Amino acid sequence: MAHTLFKQILMTQLPARFHSPSEIDRLKDLRDAGYIKVAFAPSQGAAPPSATVHEVTNLGRAAARYFGSGEGPRPDLPSVAFALPCRHNPGG
Repeated sequence: MAHTLFKQILMTQLPARFHSPSEIDRLKDLRDAGYIKVAFAPSQGAAPPSATVHEVTNLGRAAARYFGSGEGPRPDLPSVAFALPCRHNPGG
């Protein structure tokens, strides 16, 4: 889930590199939502494709604050679901 990966990015020292195809798809969703700045490298020879997250954007930090970034329920905010556009995974 992109939300779980976003929380992981928030707790990781950047830049951070990812190699899993499913993580790369979720990074595309986070990029398209405007939450991160990421560079994608296609596979070259035996090297698998990779992605390097360079920055969490101002919008990404605002979303993390709004959605609580994993600190637990926030009674001062309305209960909402974390939603991202999902152009890269039409099935879900």
